Amino acid sequence: VAVVGAGPSGLALAHCLIDRGYSVKILERRSTFRPVGSAVFLHPFALNSLKKLSPGVAANVMEAATQVGTVTVKSLTNTKNQAVFDEFDKAPGVFGSPFVTIKFWDLLQSLRSGLPDDIFCFGSDVQGYQECVDGRVELLYHTEGSDEKKSVNAKMIIDAGGIRSKIRKQISPDSQSVPFCKAYMAVLPADKAKSIMSDPKNSMTSRELGFIVGEFDGMTLATLENGDVWWTYTYFEDDLGSSMDQKELVKRVQGRYPPFVAELLGSTEDRVETIIADLPVSWKWGEGMVTLLGDSAHAQLPALGLGCSAAFADIEELCKQIDSDGLCESALRRYERWRMPQTAVLQTASRFTFGSMRNLGSQK
Repeated sequence: VAVVGAGPSGLALAHCLIDRGYSVKILERRSTFRPVGSAVFLHPFALNSLKKLSPGVAANVMEAATQVGTVTVKSLTNTKNQAVFDEFDKAPGVFGSPFVTIKFWDLLQSLRSGLPDDIFCFGSDVQGYQECVDGRVELLYHTEGSDEKKSVNAKMIIDAGGIRSKIRKQISPDSQSVPFCKAYMAVLPADKAKSIMSDPKNSMTSRELGFIVGEFDGMTLATLENGDVWWTYTYFEDDLGSSMDQKELVKRVQGRYPPFVAELLGSTEDRVETIIADLPVSWKWGEGMVTLLGDSAHAQLPALGLGCSAAFADIEELCKQIDSDGLCESALRRYERWRMPQTAVLQTASRFTFGSMRNLGSQK
C-alpha cells in the first residue's frame, strides 16, 4: 500500500496496515521529520478509534498528551459573552476517553515510534497516479531538487497528504480550498511561560483550553501539563498574504487582550505562520484502487478541533472495510460511502462555529 503523507493520519494508518500484515511505503514531501511549534486538540472519539486500532499507539499518544480540565470562552467586546466549562475531567467516564491537547511534534513522535525506517520516502513530492493494466496503480512523484518523474507501483494508494493533495485535484479537478483567515501559532516553553502564567486569576489555570474572541481576530490558548503554553492568533482581513513580525503581533493585542497574551507573544521567538482554509464538501473521494483520507478529503476549519480526530475516525472505518473484504475496490467505496456524510456534517459544523465565534466577538 502506498500512503501519501507522513503526518499524524499517514503514520497512524501505516501502523494499522502493518499490523494487518500489509507492506507499506510512505511518500512525504518534506525532507525529514522536524519539530513544529504548534499543538492540536483531540476529541474522545479520536482516542477511542486509536485504542481500537492500536492500543500501543494510543498509549504513546496519551502519555505525551495533556487532559483538558477546563474550557473557557471570552469575548473582548461583550462581557456577557463569557463561558466556563469546568467538568471536562468527567469526559473519560462519559465518552470513554478524555479531551486532550498535545504538541504536534510530540504527536508525530508518538505515532512514528515503532515504524520501520525503510518504509519512508522523504523528499518525495507526489504529482498524481495512473492505473496499470494489471489492476495495480502507479504513484507518480518528483524527488527533492529534481523534475524527473519517478513512480511507486502499489496495490492501493491512500492519500493522507493534506489539503494541498494533488491526487484530490486529479480525482476532482474543480475541488479548490477556500481561504478564511491568517494564523500565527507556537508553543512557548515552560521556562519562558512560567513567570507569565504565575497568576492563574489573571492568566489561565492548569490544563485549560481557552478561546478569546475579538471584533476582527481571536486567540486559542492551552496550558499543557508540563508548563508549556500553546497559542494561536488568527485574524480576519482581506489581505491574507501580508506577514507580521513579533513586534507587530504584540502591538495588535496590546490594550485589547488580557496583558498576559501580549507577554506570551512577545516572549515567543519561533512561530508557525499559515493561512487557514477548508475544502467544500465533496461526494467523490476516490476511483479504482485510490482513495483520500483526512484533510485530503475533508479539510475543515479548526473551530471545533476536528482535523486529526476526524482523520483517525476515517482510519477506523477504512480498516473495518479492509478487514471485511481485503485490499479491494469495494472496500474503498464502502469506506467512502460511510464517511462522506459524516464528515460533511463535521465540515459544515466547523464552518458554522467558526462564523459564530467571529460574530461573538463583534456583538456589542
